[in-house]
Amino acid sequence: MRTYPLFVIVAISIGKSIKYRISKLTFFITMEIIRENTGELTATIKMVISPSDHQENVTKILKDYQRKANIPGFRPGHVPFGMIKKQYGGAVFADEINKLISEKLQQYITDEKLEILGEPLANTKRTEEHSQKGDQYLEFYFDLGFSPSFDVVLSDTLTIDYHVIKVDEAMVDKHLADLAQRFGQLANQEVAGDKDVLFGEFVQLDEDGNVLENGIIHSAKVAIELISDKEVSSKMIGAKIGDELVFNPLKATGNVVEASAMLGINKDEVAGIETDFRYHINEISTMVSAEMDAELFEKVFPGVGIETELEFRNKIRNESEKSFIPDSDHLFTHHLQEKLIETANISLPDEFMKRWLIEGNEGKLTIEQVENNYDKYATDMKWQLIENKIIQNEGISISRDEIKDTIKDYFWQGWRTLQLTGDLLEKLEAMVEKYIKDKPDEVRRLTESMYLQKITAYVKSKATLVEKEISYDEFMKIDAEKH
Repeated sequence: MRTYPLFVIVAISIGKSIKYRISKLTFFITMEIIRENTGELTATIKMVISPSDHQENVTKILKDYQRKANIPGFRPGHVPFGMIKKQYGGAVFADEINKLISEKLQQYITDEKLEILGEPLANTKRTEEHSQKGDQYLEFYFDLGFSPSFDVVLSDTLTIDYHVIKVDEAMVDKHLADLAQRFGQLANQEVAGDKDVLFGEFVQLDEDGNVLENGIIHSAKVAIELISDKEVSSKMIGAKIGDELVFNPLKATGNVVEASAMLGINKDEVAGIETDFRYHINEISTMVSAEMDAELFEKVFPGVGIETELEFRNKIRNESEKSFIPDSDHLFTHHLQEKLIETANISLPDEFMKRWLIEGNEGKLTIEQVENNYDKYATDMKWQLIENKIIQNEGISISRDEIKDTIKDYFWQGWRTLQLTGDLLEKLEAMVEKYIKDKPDEVRRLTESMYLQKITAYVKSKATLVEKEISYDEFMKIDAEKH
């Protein structure tokens, strides 16, 4: 059950002015609640609290304070009630009124089946400041905002653009070159090229350029492509076996991980090393691209039986286009959100929503920020309403097991196809449970993403998709405009 702090409440409702009485026979409490319609999607709630609604509870709590009070000069339990009331009465009165308002306002919203936006907002203009004597009838006013009535039509009459990335010849050529390089073989050579790998020995030098006594000595590979310092990389290109270069690995790569691997030390130790190292080149290796033949075709696509380069190119094109389907689905999600918001034609109580954004964020948003960004806030709210309606109407749900399995994918991609032993499965389960416990915000975002994926798949199965073939560059341009 939600609780609403006093004077920090927001809501929305519709309908005629309605009187609503809450009765509890035990205490003979009668609280009057009146709802006054102030617009198509807004209303104001008036709550009238009588002394009998709270006096008994306030007195009961103060009596309990009296029984437990330990004040110098008085025996335990014998502090005068008047003293307790004077010291604690105001705070107890405020707490009880706050609690009473919160409970009864929530009960009213539930009983009346009001679908509100945000939360009830305290109407401080109409709510007068009350004394804490406890013998008055108290009136409190709250503004409410209601969720608008709308329909979401999901059928083949709904047409949505679906962009398909067409893999052109240039992309196939690049993929072929990458595969030939990946499945190639290392060969030794005398002179280093810009894509070659050096193997040699690092020796640490002192500030004067001499070998540092008890300094670091370590043999390691250096991929020239990983050297970001142009001055150092230019010296490596064209270097020969037996040549010596002087440089600082961290400064040359700009990467702590790479530098620590080159020197064979911990990452934390690398940052403290300011001196240079002498690097003696013992070997130079280059990657010789694989030939476009049946051996390469089988390595890349085992068991498929590709015999010609044309078949190989077509297979690469098809697999590449399949790999872009998640990207197309991601862009489609943006298109379907825009389309459903457009067709649902949802109206919002804008002024109320602006108030709620400002008051609900407790000073984090200014009036100017809300005004300047309200269109985006309103779009997000409209989509949330549509999303919730689809989830409710179509019975879409996400189980705890689905969430856990998705987190397992994060820890161990491919685990679903493996037959895990009891120990491994137990460790994986423990990792997932710890993640759920330690990262609730991440789990919430993951769950929201999973709901969106299911909604996208459902809409995709119902709507008519208008496929549009575009290049990868065109796709990236459209996708960037949506973010």
